Amino acid sequence: MPLLHKQQFEPQSVPDGVTRDTPVFYCKATKEVFLTHEEYFNRMILLNSTAWSCSLTRKSNLTYFEAIASEREAEQELCNFPTALEIPITLIVHKYTNRGRFEDLVNDIYHILKDRFFNNEEVAYAEKSRKFLAKIVESNQIEEQNPSFEGGSELKEPILPPPDTFRYTLQILDPAVSEEEMYREGIAFDRLFRSKNIGSRQKIRLFLKNCCQMSPDSERYTLKFQFLEKIDNLYWTDVMSGAEPICPQTPALQRGRAPNTLKAGDHERKEKKPKKEERDPAAPPRPRGRPPKTPEQKALDKKEKQMRKRAEAGREAPKPDDFDLTSSGAMTLSIPVSPAKKKIRRESGSSMSGKKKTKILEQQGELCFFFSEARRLGIDVGGLEQEEKLLSGKAVADFKQRVKEEKDAEKERAKEEKKRKMREKTAYNKKREDLICNDLKPLPRFPKLEIPEWISNAEFEDYLFIFQFFNSFKQLLPLKEIRGSDEVQFSDIIIAIKCNDPQNSSFADLLRVLLSIRTDIADEEDGDEADINNREEVYLINAQNCDPAHVTHGDSIRDLSDLHFKIRKIHGKSVRHLPVDWMTLTEVLRLIFETSGYYTGMATHRHRLYARGNFRGYEDPAYEFRTRHPGIMEKLRTLTVFDLEAPERLEIVKTLIYQLLTYSKFRGHLEQRQNELVELKREQKKLKAWDVGQEGEANAARLLLELAPAGASGAPDVKEQKEPPVVRRLKAHIKAINEGRRYDKEDLDAIVLESVPYASLSLDEIVTARELQKSEFKILMDSLISKMFQIYSKISDIRLGSDRAYRRYIVMENLSAILVETATFQELGIYCDEPSIIDDPLNLLENEHQEVFICTGNMDTCRVHGDESNNWTRWSYIRDREQFEQLLKSLNPRGNREVELLEELNEYRPSLLEILEETERLHEEEEDEDEWKSQFMTNDPNPGDTYNIDWDAEMRDLLLDFEEKIDQGQMGSIEKIFECNRIEWRDNLKESGNVCMLLNEDISIFGEISVNLEESEHFSDSMKLAIAFYMIIKSIHLKFIKAPYISPNKDEHGNLKPSELFIRWQRALLECESHSALSLFISTFEGSIKWDKSRLQGKCRSCRRKAAAHDLVLCSECDNCYHLKCAKLDVNSDAPADWMCTSCRAQQRKVENEAKRMARDDDQLAESSSQEDVAIGNISISDNFSEIAPKTAEPAESCSTPTTSKEPPTIRTASGRAVKRVHYSDIHEGLSLKNRKSNGSMPVTPSERPVRNVSVRIFDVENENVLTDEDDSDGENTRKRKTPTSKKSVTSTPTTNDISRVIIPNIKEKMTLIETLLKEAMRQECSWPFLQPVDSKEVPDYYDVIKRPMNLRTMMNKIKQRIYNKPIEVRNDFQLILSNCETYNEPENEIYKLSRELHDFMADRLDEIIDQ
Repeated sequence: MPLLHKQQFEPQSVPDGVTRDTPVFYCKATKEVFLTHEEYFNRMILLNSTAWSCSLTRKSNLTYFEAIASEREAEQELCNFPTALEIPITLIVHKYTNRGRFEDLVNDIYHILKDRFFNNEEVAYAEKSRKFLAKIVESNQIEEQNPSFEGGSELKEPILPPPDTFRYTLQILDPAVSEEEMYREGIAFDRLFRSKNIGSRQKIRLFLKNCCQMSPDSERYTLKFQFLEKIDNLYWTDVMSGAEPICPQTPALQRGRAPNTLKAGDHERKEKKPKKEERDPAAPPRPRGRPPKTPEQKALDKKEKQMRKRAEAGREAPKPDDFDLTSSGAMTLSIPVSPAKKKIRRESGSSMSGKKKTKILEQQGELCFFFSEARRLGIDVGGLEQEEKLLSGKAVADFKQRVKEEKDAEKERAKEEKKRKMREKTAYNKKREDLICNDLKPLPRFPKLEIPEWISNAEFEDYLFIFQFFNSFKQLLPLKEIRGSDEVQFSDIIIAIKCNDPQNSSFADLLRVLLSIRTDIADEEDGDEADINNREEVYLINAQNCDPAHVTHGDSIRDLSDLHFKIRKIHGKSVRHLPVDWMTLTEVLRLIFETSGYYTGMATHRHRLYARGNFRGYEDPAYEFRTRHPGIMEKLRTLTVFDLEAPERLEIVKTLIYQLLTYSKFRGHLEQRQNELVELKREQKKLKAWDVGQEGEANAARLLLELAPAGASGAPDVKEQKEPPVVRRLKAHIKAINEGRRYDKEDLDAIVLESVPYASLSLDEIVTARELQKSEFKILMDSLISKMFQIYSKISDIRLGSDRAYRRYIVMENLSAILVETATFQELGIYCDEPSIIDDPLNLLENEHQEVFICTGNMDTCRVHGDESNNWTRWSYIRDREQFEQLLKSLNPRGNREVELLEELNEYRPSLLEILEETERLHEEEEDEDEWKSQFMTNDPNPGDTYNIDWDAEMRDLLLDFEEKIDQGQMGSIEKIFECNRIEWRDNLKESGNVCMLLNEDISIFGEISVNLEESEHFSDSMKLAIAFYMIIKSIHLKFIKAPYISPNKDEHGNLKPSELFIRWQRALLECESHSALSLFISTFEGSIKWDKSRLQGKCRSCRRKAAAHDLVLCSECDNCYHLKCAKLDVNSDAPADWMCTSCRAQQRKVENEAKRMARDDDQLAESSSQEDVAIGNISISDNFSEIAPKTAEPAESCSTPTTSKEPPTIRTASGRAVKRVHYSDIHEGLSLKNRKSNGSMPVTPSERPVRNVSVRIFDVENENVLTDEDDSDGENTRKRKTPTSKKSVTSTPTTNDISRVIIPNIKEKMTLIETLLKEAMRQECSWPFLQPVDSKEVPDYYDVIKRPMNLRTMMNKIKQRIYNKPIEVRNDFQLILSNCETYNEPENEIYKLSRELHDFMADRLDEIIDQ
């Protein structure tokens, strides 16, 4: 009971005189009865004030209801406090602690419990990546350290041995762990965890408050008496090993008021009177002396005085008959007067008897109610209920007192009876173990799920898990891309695991789905292995204690990282990117398992730490799989995954699923669904609260209208004018509904779902509006529940709960069934406690429709806990809706498990009924019955009876097809490389797979012998096939192989050479141990062959049409195919082997012409070197000053690269003549003297560059040799590069008499003439091929041959934009057009002829303009 002003609160008893017909006010919270509303109102005000406090937690400033809730929570927490901690704590408080302050006591207990664990305590034990529930069997101290304390120092905390000196022996409580592996010894404290809810200071404080007290004669807190019985005979060694704790001592220091619950004898303490100074100063002063007596007290004193006088005079005490009842109801004592003094009054006898009779009747009438109550209570009223004499006042008072006492006793008995019934009802309704309920009803007998005989119960459970995974994450999995559909049937899972035939099994497709999403996620979250020797990585590993630094798994992680790096260097790609199909699947799986857990480094360290829950490499499920199943790993090395047993394939699939679930993408998907589920539940809760509020408003409005007097509402016209628009619209809709007219349903739903103004409606309108609101509420609630069910089913299979027999109810939406799984004895691990007692014998009857599950208390005969539970049907299902309704009625609402199951069934009832409706449909007709059985493969044969294919024959056929494509595609030949007969080679490969006898020498790769033919008799089948594939690879020309198998650098002869990766790849190929490994090498290399260059591609480069191989010819240079007809070859003869296409011949001519020009230039240089060197000096430009310009050389792009010799550079003129050239500085007409350079070697700054189209004076040896190809690049005068020159070749002279000055006409006028000529040329018929740039779609290889394209339109644009600085640049571009045409086209080609016509039309006229 809560405390009022920190004092115990006592509820008020029932007032006197209350009957069943008495109107009272009942306070439900305190169960009190009040006669007046004022008393009831005052009590409610007091209950809602903050004058209350919790009697258990001592929380203050609470209302009565908050204090009650606090006490309930505290009682629940005390009930949940573990016994394994209760005994050690009470023992420590009783024998070792010596604290007078409560907070110091809490700190001592917390310090002792921290990182220390006691015998029989249940803790969480971390082993690898899993956590188990375990119990402490015993503890041992590995280092004997007895706590010591020096008297000179102040002890602040308890002294105990350190936690790391203890080792614990555990018992694993997980039922899945076998008895042999149940115990663990020598476990340190850092691998054990106690729940924070149990070992927190708050829980310890609450427990100590309710088990400790401060005695008045004690200086420390001690245990209450009821806790001493459990620990009187216990010692420290019974709860923990090691030395006993030494606790500090602090005396009691009372600050303020001590808690009542911590003081002994508190109930005997009297209330302390307030001191004088604490009284209210505003109160009136208290009067001094004795207070005045009331009239009643004065009358009582007078009577006592008379009695004393009579006693002193020797008179007897007055009897009841001596008292008279006056007319006013007061009792007086009649004392007889002495005869001498008595005055006799003469009155008539009839008058005296009438008055007395009237008094008697009045008295009996007043006592009539008490007489009836006395008879009801069984009190004898004889002598009192009569009309003969008047009863004395004392007799009446005694009678009334007796009646009152009996009524009070009756009320107490009724109150106790009511409390007893309430306690019984509460105890009856209290949740308990289902099997100890005495009103259990029989459960419906569910039909057995028809599972094929060749599927065990455990396998079926795993199949359901895999099936649910594919359906829950189908939005993330690439099902449609790989399988063509995003739906996976349950039969697909069974066939994938059971079937041994790879061509008929869906195992490869499902594994491709898992490995494909694993590749995508690993690219985002893992990446490749890190360089462990990197300086930054080493710092991170040491600082963050990363995987390579782990004591147990560090070396393995390093080896895995090295292996992953090695595989990348062999195949050119990471393990996760290797191609996966039904042939390569085994080797890819083996490599994934072999490398899982490699260290990814600092790039993913933060992601693994936060997004993946501090994921470690040694926690990877594939890493653990490799450790637990070495036999499977060995089979994957030499066999295929289809040679494994079904349980082994099942373990592989489960491991991949567990590995995917560790990635943050899948974890985030689950968290997103769970957040959506939480939001929907929050909306559901708000909707329910809103409906309750609307119900209250409707009831209040209806009650006001019912209690209001007739005609109390005002005039209806006035009321209608003041109504809001919402009320008017709502009334109009309600009226339309009542009259059956049409109405705006959307508007009505918006009003109803917002907030109905019930206060403005009439009584009938309130009822109608509330009914509409309820219907809309039901629709919204059903919609929310349906959404919750859909999201729940997408997260996982819906576990509805368990019944009394621990049977689990599972919803599989994709199976259209509600499955019932029976737990085995090994899974439960629960023993019989007490037998079930059923009150109604009819509930023990079993028949074909119902069955009884009760506990007999004997493990041998118990159907729930004993071995007999293993004989039950493991898997069953709810057949129809009738069984579902029967199940709802059979579940007991007082059982712990069944009440949760009942709530879930009622919550998702609509969705569950839809599933059951589909289940009924599948059982109604025979065709649907077959569909039901087909999804479980009930009548299908065992897929495990199939056999694996002949892998050796498959691989031989694959190699033969591969060699056929190489040979027919003219990409290589075995006969030329290995000097053997191709037909004989193919026959040996087809028959036996052994072609080693056709080799003349051992196989060596870059000088290292990889295969010794003398040991060929001991070669395995896969090794022989690997040698055959190696021969095929060696026969392929390197030009048909792509990177990374070809090195980007060529050898000294300019030929292609294999890369280092290709060399490692070939060596690894000859070490294959399985057919799947060889298939992986074939797949990785097949993608690196230029199949588009093969003749078998069958598509002509010219006409873009396909053709047969014998109708095509392959170019020996570019490897493009052409029809014999398109190549203008004889269609009746065989295709030539060294034929070249037009593009390649043009390229060859280009190279030949370039070589000829180079040779001609060399001859001319040699001829000129024998002549006298010509020295050209600088020419004076003005009479006042001169400037010496440095000699530069800028060869044209079409010329060869300038040499570094001392000979002056040469250029080629338009006529092909090579001359020496000296370039003088370009001087502008407006250039000032200060801007000229005295030293010609200084570079020209951008500000000193000449402006475009400004006329310059150029002096050179020959006019046509002045400009270079660099000048027509963009029209800008760029900085000239200096070339080393010889003193003999160029000399400067200060005189200008020997060289005449040549002045060039105005360049602007020439450019105008050239523009006119170019426009006229563009209108000629022969210019159409040269008007626009060549389209690469029409001529794909044009830009492969021509590196500097040019056309007439581009020349015109350059003239208009004033890009040309000199007329000779225009002629160079025109010559470039003609040379490009001559290079690409044959002389007999039509376009070549048109170029000659354009040359004849324009060349002479252009030269004439330039030479003016």
